[in-house]
Amino acid sequence: MKDLKKKWDKLTTGWFGTVIYIFLGFLLAFGLMQILGLAFNSATPVVAVFSESMIPVLQKGDMLFVYNNGDYKVGDIVVYYTTHKPYPIIHRIIEINGDMVRTRGDHNSIADPWETPISSIYGKTSLKLPLLGWVKIVFTEITGISGFV
Repeated sequence: MKDLKKKWDKLTTGWFGTVIYIFLGFLLAFGLMQILGLAFNSATPVVAVFSESMIPVLQKGDMLFVYNNGDYKVGDIVVYYTTHKPYPIIHRIIEINGDMVRTRGDHNSIADPWETPISSIYGKTSLKLPLLGWVKIVFTEITGISGFV
């Protein structure tokens, strides 16, 4: 066991060690996202709030956990995909028309100009962790990669 620890310490020293720890961090984050996706029944179980459209309920930089039980009602804050934007939208349902919903950000004066199929909803918000979403926001702004949570 001591030999293994010595080998690990030697391997993770210096710049190469930094690369190993970054790789392990991404691997851990990916695994955690897969587990949360199964637990919350959502392809996008964790999201960061990137805009101010949901103030005062949600602030830019909040981290949200998204649960999909398929049961949506007017007033729910949902995360959904639309072809109108290249990223998930976090808005409140203001109207349900059969299998379509109309949404609006609480801070916006008008509703979104499109209807969204219920099948495009990843889920509704179930837990908010203030400020933790800034990790993703900063990562995205630095790298331009938005595929990670």
